[in-house]
Amino acid sequence: MRWRDKLMMSFLIWVCVFPGVLLITYLFRWAGLDLDLWLEILVSTALTVPLITVVAAPQVEKLIAASRNETLEELKMDQAAEAREAE
Repeated sequence: MRWRDKLMMSFLIWVCVFPGVLLITYLFRWAGLDLDLWLEILVSTALTVPLITVVAAPQVEKLIAASRNETLEELKMDQAAEAREAE
């Protein structure tokens, strides 16, 4: 994957993560829960990581493939070829 694609993927994933973590933090404050920071981070990551894995990352990959005028399958084949070359 080109560095531009990696940069785009990182940014778009961040765009998905930030609102989720922010919303969870505001919900804790709204509910009056004064949790330790480690517990708040535990809960927010427990909710956002599956969201990233199942929803955000596949959508971001589709956007990256579209920006390269490729299908998702072609992008995945390119990634597999790059992984083989790196070995």
